Amino acid sequence: MSKIWDKVYNSDRAFFGEEPSNFALLCFNHMKTNNVQRILELGAGHGRDSIFFASNGFEVEALDYSNVAIGLLDKIAKGRRLPISPRLFDVNGPLPFQDNYFDAVYSHMLFNMRFSFEELHSILSEIRRVLKPRGLNFFSVRNQNDNSYGKGTEVDNGIYDINGFQIRFFTEEEIRNLAEAEYFEILWIQEEYEDPVTIYLVSARNHK
Repeated sequence: MSKIWDKVYNSDRAFFGEEPSNFALLCFNHMKTNNVQRILELGAGHGRDSIFFASNGFEVEALDYSNVAIGLLDKIAKGRRLPISPRLFDVNGPLPFQDNYFDAVYSHMLFNMRFSFEELHSILSEIRRVLKPRGLNFFSVRNQNDNSYGKGTEVDNGIYDINGFQIRFFTEEEIRNLAEAEYFEILWIQEEYEDPVTIYLVSARNHK
């Protein structure tokens, strides 16, 4: 999968656009009111949201498994002298940070990649470990109201291969079950259409 994303970013260095996502703007307001200072972004890509957070005073650790994307973000961060530490990393492994290190973890549509539910539980467990007690976990996922749901070839239960991208679509029940099993308290779930996808925006709090 990393080779696919390397190809994407080699062909279009701003594949998702230069402006921060609407989800990042929403989370920013909640981060400010909860005194967040240190953020981990998982699946940061070329860094449009990491750049936004760092430009507004947050310290950001940014992980992605595309070497090309991390190189682009590193160049921007150094050029603008932003407090971003980009790192090449596969989130299927243990996160390279100590316990209780972050005030918030943020990921925008990362969980839609081809992860099994076992892998998703492992990722969420690691997120909880590196979060401070009562720390915030913001994530978004494509849902079953998305226009692409059921299109392409189903390669696993709920996962479809669409033009070479293997995408998992979530129900709200699946989100709540995942969060509850990993000791996260759901604060809110909102549905949003972000052209061309329909997603759930989720805010959760570390319950441990």
